[in-house]
Amino acid sequence: MDSNKDFNKLKSLVNEVFGVKDISYDTEINNLKTLSEDNDRFIELFQSEFNINMSSFPYYQYFEEDEFIILSLIKRVFRRNMKDKKSLSVSHLLKVIEKGEWFE
Repeated sequence: MDSNKDFNKLKSLVNEVFGVKDISYDTEINNLKTLSEDNDRFIELFQSEFNINMSSFPYYQYFEEDEFIILSLIKRVFRRNMKDKKSLSVSHLLKVIEKGEWFE
């Protein structure tokens, strides 16, 4: 595994899906004030880009439930962080890439 290469690929993926360029190891993916459609797309692309088995990923422990786009946009503007959700950090995703499957 080339951790620097994986980090750069993951940064590129976050930028592509969420439009966020300033990513560090501590960045919490699920605290970027994103839309549910983008979260879904990110997980799908993450799986395919890194060939990761995400079948055991508990999506709703990390992201909000899908909602109407207008409500999602309003929440995105006013919400500071996701309460009662586990952190999904870049550093953890890099460990998932190394292992090849989702783990807590």
